[in-house]
Parts: sequence; structure tokens; C-alpha cells
Amino acid sequence: PQFLFIDELKQELAADSTFQSLLEKYNVDPSSLPDFKLIDGLLIHKGRIWLSPHSRFKQLLLKEFHETLIGGHAGIVKTLKRLSANFYWDNMRQEVQTFIRQCTVCQMTKYDTRKPNGLLQPLPIPSQVWEDVSMDFVTGLPNSLGFTVLLVVVDRFSKGIHLGALPTGFTAYKVADIFTSMVCKHHGIPRSIVSDRDPIFISRFWTELFKHSGTILRMSSSYHPQTDGQTEVMNRTIEQYFSAFAHDKPSMWARFLPWAEYHYNTSIHSASGLTPFEVMYGKPPLAIPSYIHGSSSVDACDSVLTSRDEILALLRKKLLKAQLVMKAQADKHRRDEPFEVGSWVYVKLQPYRQTSLTGVKYHKLTKRFYGPYLVLARIGPVAYKLALPPQSKIHNVFHCSKLKLHLGEPPSEPDHL
Repeated sequence: PQFLFIDELKQELAADSTFQSLLEKYNVDPSSLPDFKLIDGLLIHKGRIWLSPHSRFKQLLLKEFHETLIGGHAGIVKTLKRLSANFYWDNMRQEVQTFIRQCTVCQMTKYDTRKPNGLLQPLPIPSQVWEDVSMDFVTGLPNSLGFTVLLVVVDRFSKGIHLGALPTGFTAYKVADIFTSMVCKHHGIPRSIVSDRDPIFISRFWTELFKHSGTILRMSSSYHPQTDGQTEVMNRTIEQYFSAFAHDKPSMWARFLPWAEYHYNTSIHSASGLTPFEVMYGKPPLAIPSYIHGSSSVDACDSVLTSRDEILALLRKKLLKAQLVMKAQADKHRRDEPFEVGSWVYVKLQPYRQTSLTGVKYHKLTKRFYGPYLVLARIGPVAYKLALPPQSKIHNVFHCSKLKLHLGEPPSEPDHL
């Protein structure tokens, strides 16, 4: 193929010390450079034009064979294949690799196939029942007795639950009211509440209410629902229960609410080997006993040998063991690559957030990462505070699994959200 810059390349080579040294060696003894030929003032290496390590045309060729419509922002192998068909220079593979890794377009648009960043950081195991709870909403349910939303509250220690039904347009006041009658009335005010960043939970009323109650609100970092993975799993369990008993008449799900709660609270939990009911009350729920001739209700007392405190201590031990096992399993599929304060990172947004924040109707062809943005601070082991643009509509603390290090020079101005 004909290249328009060949005359300029010849002029550059004429002033290049590396080229002149090779040329002199070739002229003295061509057999000393068996892979080279001298054709029309150019050194040809195995049929390809040789470029000096100092050539300014290397950067131009990298852009041409990677960033143009023909280059297509392809990966390292494909770009190298196209480029090396006509050109050669020392350390070409390494330079192609570095160039592509620092390509801003590739960093924003390509999938990240590495393991998620950030080792699992389990929440501390509580010491008593209903001191530390998690909560979430199940939305999109069919209208049942005027309710379309389910409030799920989980005790992080016993794994017991309380369920409450809400209408579509519920407010923070309504949630606080049902939370008080459902949880506080029976167990007192919890020490901490784990939740996602639902507008209800970040509302001024909700935060002020529990601020004066002395309750710590533990909210997930942006777009990282795994912080409250327990309630997420619980939601699926409850949905499955309703699906089993109300699939013929979906509008009847609200009638099954008490039974769904009872069913779960009297089912053995895999991590503890006990039912939440036993942990909360120190005894199994009453059941209809089989009649045995000559038996006495007093005999049943012989089986109740373990005190409630012993049950709680045993449960805490089992939960801690289960938590360590889960962390070890989860960390096998994660990596630990912290970001330095002052570095630049890209942010990965969920598809539905891409649509709402960027105004793009179809997220299939949108950027997979936005940024890069400056890292201002590290918040705990796995979260980071970023310098987002002033007009940004999202919380500026992200879990590290949603971030990717920017390679190359920092941008002149940040990407808009």
C-alpha cells in the first residue's frame, strides 16, 4: 500500500542516529542484518517498513490503526495485527498495549472482564435480637386491598422478619408510622438500620427522626445493593411465597401477609440451624401435639434444657462461622486493588441510572463507564468519595467495584453526568 507520509519519514530517518547506525552497519556487511533490506532509502524488516524508536510517526500510526473507523478501537491483538502488516519497530507489542490501555474511549465503553474489585466487608454480628435491622421495599406488586408495596424488615441477628403493606404513593411519614407499630412497639427502637439509598431513607424526615432516636442509619454506597444483601435475598423469598399461594389470584397477596411472616419466622435458618422464633423467644412455637395415651404436658418441660442466653451465644457463634465461610467464598471471585487519593477513576452506572441521568433513551449503546473523576477520599475499606461535577444528581460515594482506574493523562475537564 502507498502511504502519504513516506517522504516525511525519509527526511526524519536521515536525521535519526539509530537509523544511520543501522544503515552504516548494513552498507558494510548486509549479512550482519539478515532480517533487513534497504529499499528506496528505507530499511525494510521482514517486508515491513522499519521505524526508529524515536519516530514521531509511531503515535500517528497507533491512532490511525486504532482510533479510526477502520481501526474500530479494536483490542491489542487485532490492532497489532493490522499495524504490523506494514510497519515494524522495537517493543511494538508493548507500545500498542500501553496505547490501547490508555485510550479514553476504550476505558469508557468496553466491558471490564476482571473480577469485581473490593473484598467482602461483612457487617459486624449483633449481640441481641432486634438491635440491628435491615429494611427494603418490594415494589411493583398487583393492587391488593389498596396496597402495591411490601415493606420488609429483617432482624440481622435472629433473621426474623416483619412485613408491612403500603399503598403506591407512600411517604416517609407513613413508613415511619408502620415501622413504629411493626417493630418499635414489640422490640424497641433499633440501634442501627441498614438500607439502600431509596429516596425515603435519605429524606430529611427519616434521617432526623432516627437521629434524635439515637439510631445509626447505615446506607449502601451508590449502586451497590450488596451492602444489604440479606434483605435482597429475603425479598426474593417472600415474593416466591406469594407467587406459590396467590398466583391464581395475585390481588390476594395482602391476605397472606401474616402467614408469610409466620412461615418464615418458624422455618429453620441454614446459618444458625434454629428458627428465628426460637432465637427471639427462647422456645419453639406452639404446635398441635399428637395425642399419646398417658402423656403429660409436664413431660414436655424435660426437653427445654437450654436457656435463652445459651441459645443466643450459640447463634452468634454459628453466624460468625457462617459469615467467615461466606466471606472466604466471595473473596475467591473478587480482587483487592485500592485506589490512591488523587488518582482518577471511571464510574460504572446501572443501565436504568444511565437512562435517567444522561437523558439517553436506549442504554445499549451508551458508555459503560463515565469520567474520569478525581478520588477525594477513601471511605472505609471499600468505598471512595469522588469529585463529581457540581450539577451531578447522584451521591458521590461509590463502592470500589463500581470504579475503574483511569490510565494515561488526567482530563482537562470532567465528564458530565
